[in-house]
Amino acid sequence: MLPDDQEKPIPLGTPLTEARIDFGFRIYWTKMATKWDMARIREMKAQVIAVTQQPNFEKNLIERRFRVEGLDAQAHSGASLLALIDVLNALETYAANNG
Repeated sequence: MLPDDQEKPIPLGTPLTEARIDFGFRIYWTKMATKWDMARIREMKAQVIAVTQQPNFEKNLIERRFRVEGLDAQAHSGASLLALIDVLNALETYAANNG
């Protein structure tokens, strides 16, 4: 039995919402990017921003359409790349305030 202040597990079959997908992307990118040095964080941020500014970019949730040079060999969804930018911004801010 879970204590009252603890959230209950999400039941199987619960639909994926945009918020849940975005949260998952942020967790994934936080795990990945915290291993990078500041030079890589800045380089990847510039590369990802360049991709998100292309005319064909859209914030699709799941379909992996966009590749980022130097990031990895995979294509990523638009929502994933926007979450990555947010994570990289947060890591830069953290480093600036706690350096």
